Amino acid sequence: MKRLSRALCGVAVLMMTAGAASVAHAQALLAYKEGVSPEQEQRDRAACHEWAVQQTNFDPTATFIAQEAGVNTRTIMRVTTALNTASGGTDPRWTAGSFGNTRTSADVRRLNALYASYLRAGALCLEGRGYVVTK
Repeated sequence: MKRLSRALCGVAVLMMTAGAASVAHAQALLAYKEGVSPEQEQRDRAACHEWAVQQTNFDPTATFIAQEAGVNTRTIMRVTTALNTASGGTDPRWTAGSFGNTRTSADVRRLNALYASYLRAGALCLEGRGYVVTK
């Protein structure tokens, strides 16, 4: 239990930086638009991230941040399952948007499908803003 508490605190600290890193995983999509400043591209990516999360109810931010920080995948799974339970299963960061309740290969396939949908939605948004998008 003490270990889970430490892990929960670690994830809470990581979540404080979620706003800054929410754009980072969207860079799985290579996007180019001539004449756009880096600041404008970052704003467009952030807006498209938010739109993709709304469209798919999938937010990979917390999982991405934890993985980038070197947190063990099993730890991420345990922590997000606990947070999913604590939130009553209503927060997309802990349910569809992370490893919450992932136990079987079917669950992993479901998460992969959700992530693919999230990426498609993000690509559509960026294309709608005039970017050329490749994966």
